Amino acid sequence: MTDTNDNPTCTDPESFDVNRHVRELLAKHHSIATIWCTDDVRGVRPHLTEEQAWEVLQEVDDHHDAEWGTNWTTLETVADDLYPEPTDEQEA
Repeated sequence: MTDTNDNPTCTDPESFDVNRHVRELLAKHHSIATIWCTDDVRGVRPHLTEEQAWEVLQEVDDHHDAEWGTNWTTLETVADDLYPEPTDEQEA
């Protein structure tokens, strides 16, 4: 995934390699895909663990709506549904 300046947002070096290979494979079939990673999810909901962020991505993928697509709001909404942010009372 990249930000609006086309800078990678995923910090895992291995994910960059995977992204490149996925894009090369898709290009051979004249196809595209947008790649989101757990770093993207944790960027909008930092309280999530890596595994929780992965579950959010899986849920987003399982219920993808082509009319709406996947965007920052989608990630936030699904993360909030699965793992609401703790309130001050819950943290105490």
